[in-house]
Amino acid sequence: MSRLRRLVPRRLKRLVRNQQQRAQVRAIHRAHARSKPPAPAPLLPTALVIPVHNDALRLARLLDVANDMGFAEIIVVDDGSDTPIIAENVTLIRHNTPLGPGPARNAGLARVTAPYTLFIDSDDLPTPDLALLLADLATATPFDFCLFKHIDSRIANQGHWGQPEGDEMHWQAAGLAIGALRDAPSAVWSDLVQTTNYPWNKVYRTAFLTDHNIRCADVTVHEDIALHWLSFFHATRVLTSDRTCVWHLIDPDAARQSNRSGAERLALFDALAPVVAADPAPAMRVAFVRFVLALTTWARTVMDAKHLPAFDAALIQWLTQTVQHWHDDIAAADPALLTRMTAGS
Repeated sequence: MSRLRRLVPRRLKRLVRNQQQRAQVRAIHRAHARSKPPAPAPLLPTALVIPVHNDALRLARLLDVANDMGFAEIIVVDDGSDTPIIAENVTLIRHNTPLGPGPARNAGLARVTAPYTLFIDSDDLPTPDLALLLADLATATPFDFCLFKHIDSRIANQGHWGQPEGDEMHWQAAGLAIGALRDAPSAVWSDLVQTTNYPWNKVYRTAFLTDHNIRCADVTVHEDIALHWLSFFHATRVLTSDRTCVWHLIDPDAARQSNRSGAERLALFDALAPVVAADPAPAMRVAFVRFVLALTTWARTVMDAKHLPAFDAALIQWLTQTVQHWHDDIAAADPALLTRMTAGS
């Protein structure tokens, strides 16, 4: 048998193993999509806001799950789909031309009447844990937002369950990695804020967003940075939950925002502007620069090479000029970080 194993190419064995893991993940995925989560009463009265562009089939799958989960209202924003979206039992908004997911979410938020709001993308899915969280949150009001964990399809395809290691690292640094519902002290927000700036990993108090004019930026990509960071800047009470409430699909072959590789990536620096303008506290300044360096490192891996010189020049200008007035705070907290910021100037 050992000789036979040696004869089987390692690459083939990895392929078979990966196929088996993906089959298992698909089975789990289908079970989640079919399952009807328990509906304990009362649930937090929450609006679900869904932007969609040319993704009618996945939207239908999402609505099949969401319609059974007890949301106070479901708002679908059709962002200029080639074939107009048709959906029943929802509030349907249509943009005649595509404006991007940021303006779509903003338009949905403007129509929310429920006290709390959850954004979710059309190709993602809520899990049964979400209903449990909404039941927990119904007894925890008022709060500004609750950050929860998620399931990343890339991690699931490797045979694991949960979010990427980078996000988990920040939860652990904050001391909040375990707990179905916990108050997050403000001292650890600079750790939590460095989790990925997804718009759908939080349940927001609707009035909190509208009173502080917290919204997605009107840019082509990275539109959710402002929503994420400004929420931490303005919050007075933040909750966390280790419940994995959303299945997040990463599809490298789909026409997703995260797969864009052209000059539109330069819009990143416009997306950062509202955060800088908010004049964050020193700890948040340090956290934001770390976040930007990590994000730009990733962005360079997906960009077409011809756009890299312009992108790198814009990054150097941002680090050395746009946030120059942060340098003293950063030098006091993390001298090595300031060295990284100014090394290429």
